[in-house]
Amino acid sequence: MGRAARNRLTSMSENLAFRVRRITADDADEWTRLRCELWPEGQEDHAPEIASFFAGALPDVAEVLVAETSKATIVAFAELSIRTDLPPLIGMKVGYVEGLYVIPEARGSGVTWALLLASRDWARQQKCKAFASDRVDRLIIDKGFNRL
Repeated sequence: MGRAARNRLTSMSENLAFRVRRITADDADEWTRLRCELWPEGQEDHAPEIASFFAGALPDVAEVLVAETSKATIVAFAELSIRTDLPPLIGMKVGYVEGLYVIPEARGSGVTWALLLASRDWARQQKCKAFASDRVDRLIIDKGFNRL
């Protein structure tokens, strides 16, 4: 992303003050609500999966980051995993965004960018060799991940 785009995101984020942090068990109800907005077809599965995550028994999600406003309102989340099964990167540890959701009112504020940057940092801390996600069944690999 170029400097102009970064500056635009930075100025937008000034309109909505937020911080990115790791999720806690106290956030379970809000995470459930936001998950239902992102994946409405699996609503009955969300609460049990979230309980499993906090019990350390949800293998598909290694970490969850949330963005919250200065009033402690969660406006977005990113579910992260470590994958080793991605076709071009078989056997390599890859930080992977399994799901990312931003409430409509916070879109365009830089929240997504902040979550992705924090997610990349998390992947580096996990000693991942790459960072990726998918979009409409298309794998997207962060080509700049190893350059920073």
